[in-house]
Amino acid sequence: MSSFVQSLYNETQNKEKTQESFYQDLKLKVKPNSIKNCRTAFNNFKIMLNEENGLQFANFVSEMLSAKEKLDAEQYLDICTKMLNKYIEFLINSRPCPRCYWGKKEQRCVQCKGAKETTGLRPQVIPNTISQIRKPLKYFGILKGIATEDLTPELNIPTPDDEVPEPLTIPFIRAILNRTTGNRKLYWWFASGAGTRGQEGVTVTPEDCKFVDDELNPVLEGEPYFRIKVQLKAKYTKGKKTRDTWVPAEIQKDMERLIKSTPRGVPLFRKDSSIANAVKQENRMFTQICEKLANEDPKTYGVLAQRKETSRNHKFTFHSFRSFAVTMLNRVDYGFGHGVAGHSVYMGQYNRIQIEQKVEYLQKSDEYLAIFTDAKELNAKDKRIKQLEKQNENIRKDKKIVELEFEEFVLKKSEEKRLKTS
Repeated sequence: MSSFVQSLYNETQNKEKTQESFYQDLKLKVKPNSIKNCRTAFNNFKIMLNEENGLQFANFVSEMLSAKEKLDAEQYLDICTKMLNKYIEFLINSRPCPRCYWGKKEQRCVQCKGAKETTGLRPQVIPNTISQIRKPLKYFGILKGIATEDLTPELNIPTPDDEVPEPLTIPFIRAILNRTTGNRKLYWWFASGAGTRGQEGVTVTPEDCKFVDDELNPVLEGEPYFRIKVQLKAKYTKGKKTRDTWVPAEIQKDMERLIKSTPRGVPLFRKDSSIANAVKQENRMFTQICEKLANEDPKTYGVLAQRKETSRNHKFTFHSFRSFAVTMLNRVDYGFGHGVAGHSVYMGQYNRIQIEQKVEYLQKSDEYLAIFTDAKELNAKDKRIKQLEKQNENIRKDKKIVELEFEEFVLKKSEEKRLKTS
């Protein structure tokens, strides 16, 4: 071993991992504000160990690393999942104030005002807190080698109910769409089945749309297809990751016409050059239509104009189209809707679905996403179209065979005539 490699090895071997060394290492990787958030998450984690389990962090690390050596990967993953779920449960309930717990107990705390206790975290804060606690747990080897996508789907992360608009019902969507026309109607219809966010939907261009067969392979232009796959660009998605969604079967022909008539690079559903303005415009139009429906028929549509009790926000927003898609697709198979919508907790699960299973889910989704067409009628029509397409394909093949046989016959007769005259 060279002296250089030997020195690196010695440095690695001799490096003792402590909480102080963790923060020193963290300073080299993240911004000061992130260090503060990580310290808060770490302190809360140590309180949970101390108060509920009588464990010091150092002893906890030793026991977890020992379990990691003895158990197989699946068993250890299960332990880590249970550990983080207990931490989540600890966070969402009242708990000792971290500032008081680790500070000078006699001083009046500016955070809890001397109560020595703090309320549970809001649901929307939990994902970031889990992200922060992963940093020390990876550093000390507890979560080292465990992929986020394997761990996250099993975590009991609470849903911030007040932040999620209510999903629309089919009668409401039908009434709203009947007040729109042209590309806007098609866009809103698309959003109700594809589960796109505002920014994601208005940035879709023709080249983002792929016609695929029932094995999800691209088909040549003009050939029969099973679905239109829409690849949402990473820079416009919330998680900055590319993901696929699907055009509802009910509007495929309309979408096909729009895709083929729109120049490459030109958004299908946006005229305004500003993405932000286009999103705001759709939100405004949605609210205006909902309020008109509520004024005309308060008994049936009054709820569309209602606002939340906890804020001035409407119960239903343009985002409710997305909520509808998630709700309906989850009825096909729970987690499928979340995966299509790009919820990070379920993306790993969604990406691992086999092609045959995904095709089955898409076919089943027709029943739940149909707005104007009876699902059975839609499926029967689709089946009939496929039968006719197959018949046409067989006719084309038979015609080709006949043409080839005729060519062979002509050549044969020509050859016979040549031999007779020679």
